[in-house]
Amino acid sequence: MKDNQETIIVGGGAAGMYCAIRLQEAGRPYTLITDRMGGRIMDRKDVNMNFGAVFYFGNYKHMKKIITDGGKVLPSLRAGCCHPDETTQYAALSMRTVRHGFQLLKFFLFMRIKFIPKYGIYKDDCENMQVKDALKNNPFIEELFYMTADQFIKKMKIQQIADDLISQFAHGCTGSRIKTLSALDYLNCVQALVLELKLFRFDEDAMTARLRGGKGDVQFDSVKAVRRNADGTYAVETVSGTKYSTKNVVLATPADVTVRIVSPVVKMPQIRNASVLYAYLIRGQMKERYRKHLVHIFADQIPIIFTRKRSEGEYEVFTEKEIDMGKYFDKYEIVEKVFWPKALFTNPNIVLDQNLAENLYMAGDHNGLGMEPAAVSGIYAANQILKSIK
Repeated sequence: MKDNQETIIVGGGAAGMYCAIRLQEAGRPYTLITDRMGGRIMDRKDVNMNFGAVFYFGNYKHMKKIITDGGKVLPSLRAGCCHPDETTQYAALSMRTVRHGFQLLKFFLFMRIKFIPKYGIYKDDCENMQVKDALKNNPFIEELFYMTADQFIKKMKIQQIADDLISQFAHGCTGSRIKTLSALDYLNCVQALVLELKLFRFDEDAMTARLRGGKGDVQFDSVKAVRRNADGTYAVETVSGTKYSTKNVVLATPADVTVRIVSPVVKMPQIRNASVLYAYLIRGQMKERYRKHLVHIFADQIPIIFTRKRSEGEYEVFTEKEIDMGKYFDKYEIVEKVFWPKALFTNPNIVLDQNLAENLYMAGDHNGLGMEPAAVSGIYAANQILKSIK
């Protein structure tokens, strides 16, 4: 038993890392327990590929501080190709998309003038208040949270450009059906159409060394359960058999894992459903129709999500299920495959409490998609711990 811990952080993804960083900056001790640093960021140096999160947006205030710029995803929209069905294709910037110029302009103005500024205020609020309270504080964002993407598209009267471009991009980011996304998650994903969209690299070893600095510690293990002690502290038990006694616990794990770990303490309500994702590194040659463009995005009725040409003869491919790659490649070799049975939690539109019990906090992307919202949730948990110490 490792007694008298101040804070145990369970999970080393964006939420867990940023919770630790905030505590470290404040000079507070913590132990972060994770099976792998990065969580759903899986940057494999041996094959030079991200198998989880792939890119970030220009307004990622926090995550930009812990990842390295990997260059632009596309040199221009003309290098991207849209696939609304199995037979049709066209450049992202083409006569087909330009013919809906008025709808595209309406969308760009809405994003630039309304959504992005107000979403930035909302994210700042989420550093110091629960998502449910931040939504009440931002009625514009709250309406989008409880509205479906389909409803938003109809309300804005941008159905054609949504079908031909915007929704395909959202599918490329999430692998989810557009009708299952909230308007907020949808708009969060498609910010990159009006902001910088960048590839990134992440160094697990450097982050581990960083979080072991100061009063922090990192242990590579998996947490089996969290229980409440008679004195109000928490007992954290790991798969390896190590047991910790701690005042504060931050569960920075995927929603389904959080539900399981915390079940001895609190019964959690319904959680969002998760999308399924397969990530492939493929060597070979794509069929001729796909060779002109660097990136391909697909409508949500097509099981392939996204492809990117890395170099001559190498491709990143993301799909919703295992598919026959011969449909897209003349010749190919699957170099590596990673399966994510619960990739992103996307629906329904429910808000989960982040304060599960006294000194027991939930962090992660349960209430909103993406690395940056997850990082913000970690900052929120750390800020609550710091307030309780004061």
